[in-house]
Amino acid sequence: MLIYLLLLFIPLASACHPGFEKELRYLELYLGIKPTNDGEIRQASPSTIHVKKSHDLDCDFKKDCLWKNAGSDGLMDTSQWWLFEKTDTKPFPVQIQPGDAAPSQGTVFLVAGNTTRKAQSAVLLSAPVACQRGLANVTFNYWLYNHARVEVVAVRPELRRGRLMVLERAKSDCHFMKTSGHVCSATIPAISQPFRFAIRAFNLKDNTVGSMALINGVKVDADLCSQSPFPLLFNSVALHPRPRPHPSALKDVECVDPIKGCRWTNTYSTVSEWRIGRDTDRWYELTEASRSTSKPSKSFLFLAVDPLTPKPYGVLRSQMIPCLSKTATLSFRYWLRAGTQVEVCSVDANDVPLSCAYLTEDDSPGPIQIDIEPYMKPFRFTMNVIAFDANSMGLVVVDELKFTGGHLCTEHPPLPVTTIDPPTVAHLFGLQPKPVLGQNDYRLTLDCDFSEDHCNQWVNDDGKLKYGAAPNGLEDFPLPRAIKGNVAVLMLKGQDASSIRSREIPCAYNALITITYMRSEFGFLRVCALGKCVEGKKRNGTLEVQVSSEEPFEIIIEASSRKNAIIVIPSITVDGDVCPLRTVEQIMCNRLQCDFKEHTCNYESPVEKPGDRAIMMGSNGGVCSLSGQGATRCVLRSPYFDLPSPSTIVFQITQFTFGSRVLLCSDADSESDNCHELMGPRVLSPEPKKVEFAIDESVHQFSLVLYHDKADQFGAARFEVSSIEVRTAEGYQLCF
Repeated sequence: MLIYLLLLFIPLASACHPGFEKELRYLELYLGIKPTNDGEIRQASPSTIHVKKSHDLDCDFKKDCLWKNAGSDGLMDTSQWWLFEKTDTKPFPVQIQPGDAAPSQGTVFLVAGNTTRKAQSAVLLSAPVACQRGLANVTFNYWLYNHARVEVVAVRPELRRGRLMVLERAKSDCHFMKTSGHVCSATIPAISQPFRFAIRAFNLKDNTVGSMALINGVKVDADLCSQSPFPLLFNSVALHPRPRPHPSALKDVECVDPIKGCRWTNTYSTVSEWRIGRDTDRWYELTEASRSTSKPSKSFLFLAVDPLTPKPYGVLRSQMIPCLSKTATLSFRYWLRAGTQVEVCSVDANDVPLSCAYLTEDDSPGPIQIDIEPYMKPFRFTMNVIAFDANSMGLVVVDELKFTGGHLCTEHPPLPVTTIDPPTVAHLFGLQPKPVLGQNDYRLTLDCDFSEDHCNQWVNDDGKLKYGAAPNGLEDFPLPRAIKGNVAVLMLKGQDASSIRSREIPCAYNALITITYMRSEFGFLRVCALGKCVEGKKRNGTLEVQVSSEEPFEIIIEASSRKNAIIVIPSITVDGDVCPLRTVEQIMCNRLQCDFKEHTCNYESPVEKPGDRAIMMGSNGGVCSLSGQGATRCVLRSPYFDLPSPSTIVFQITQFTFGSRVLLCSDADSESDNCHELMGPRVLSPEPKKVEFAIDESVHQFSLVLYHDKADQFGAARFEVSSIEVRTAEGYQLCF
């Protein structure tokens, strides 16, 4: 009854909450403790943003301290610590160990506890620390009841995910069975980034009598950093200004690989300066970027700051540009850590802003493109951090600063276009890549007018298809009248090839597909469907193919080149009956979902190598029998597919033989070492098992390989594939 009443109290939002006076009287009567300061921890404001001396974190909780409750993240922290004071000299019950059994009157504690079935935890956070050299030792008095535990960790709040990230878990041996009066001592290794010490009570559960933890007398002994460790990030070097002549062309101001030379530099000397990063160690940890996004392949520019960094922060600026006689575009890639806000401006010779743009996390990594209007006076570009998450750090990374189009007023006019030069074509058409967002949203018809939308019902898998506006009216680059407005462009470099395919067409009856096109001298074009192809023999005009089929099929527009070439397509029209297209989800489900009751659906079981055996149908699904004599594998190859979003493939497989393995490969030719092992070789019982594997949109085909090369040791092998289904990345059903 004693402990239960205590733990009933602990979750209260206020120690003086009306209606709980009876429970509070029991707490004081049996344990001799009661809330002080309304149960709230007394918090001090640090003299600096980061703690410089470790002993500033020492705390007996009688006075203001540099510790506070962490905000609940639903994982590390789900409860709170509360402030209590000993009001008499009565000893604690024997069930509360291992701290001093008879704390003196006036002793102050932090208390955490709960009476839930599910284990809860409470995290006490220190003020921020810039970094720590060598080992740190954290000690405190503690009392535990009914399986409650305590630990010390080093954490970093993650704003984007709304949770605490554990950087290091301390080595400690603090538990209920220790001798009376034991002081918890925890050791944390060196940490080279901003963090917080955290004391965490966990395993707080038991809906009958509850569990709890009490602490006080916190002491920290560590060699804390007095300045930021950020200059060490990315194996970086300083971005020193270098004497440069005035730019003779806008491209002179580009900064693609800054370690080799760059006309961008820091505006003036500050504690925080832009630096040149030379590698991407700890990239995903520091930028918090998704592992599916790209990262720099060359050297890059970056600025890292934290709340300890004094203002003003470093400002990146370009060399002065004398003037601009024609519209140009500045493009670059960038990555922002969550909460970091960056401003990009063009400024005049007196640093007065002419125009500004703001970088957002949503558009990262880009490349972003900023149009620059003609300006007949000197100007330059600047880039600076204007805000970041004060609980963590600010980080901006920039690479591939490039200019397209535009001319300095001091430049000679460009030479007339006489050949297909990819950069020139890209500028003339203003080519842009297909937007990533909305690629799976499309009209359920083959009709396509690129002047109206991106026609996502037509797919290019290699990224060579770009979108732009036809530059009509150019004497040195004439286009047919039919090529106007927004168009799709396949730009081929040297001897090259690419294609555009339709989404799966369920059926068609006497339908005529017409493709309007233009090709340059060294470009070639043809359209193929249902085993027949039609070539575009003229330099411009239309390609027509007639189709009829009761079975699903695709139309493929194939392009190739001997030298630099472009293929321009403004529209695709349909005359006749074509069944409405299916959505990406419908096509994917139709191709990948299979119950293997009568056949292998759209999956193939090829026999291409010595030792291959075909999968046969059995009463429980597809059966693979490998009886030795050179038989080592069965392959189940998926059809080609597109995913609407990251998804999970669920395989139900029965594996009968010890030593056998189930592999998932990108293709049937992959070596087993390059595949993912789904099951085996340790097989204890032949039971159907469901195995899940996550894939993203970049995957368009896979092969399930049922493998057994140990027949001499374990005998013949047997596998049964009962089903393959697709679910969302969160595990929800996709196909119905």
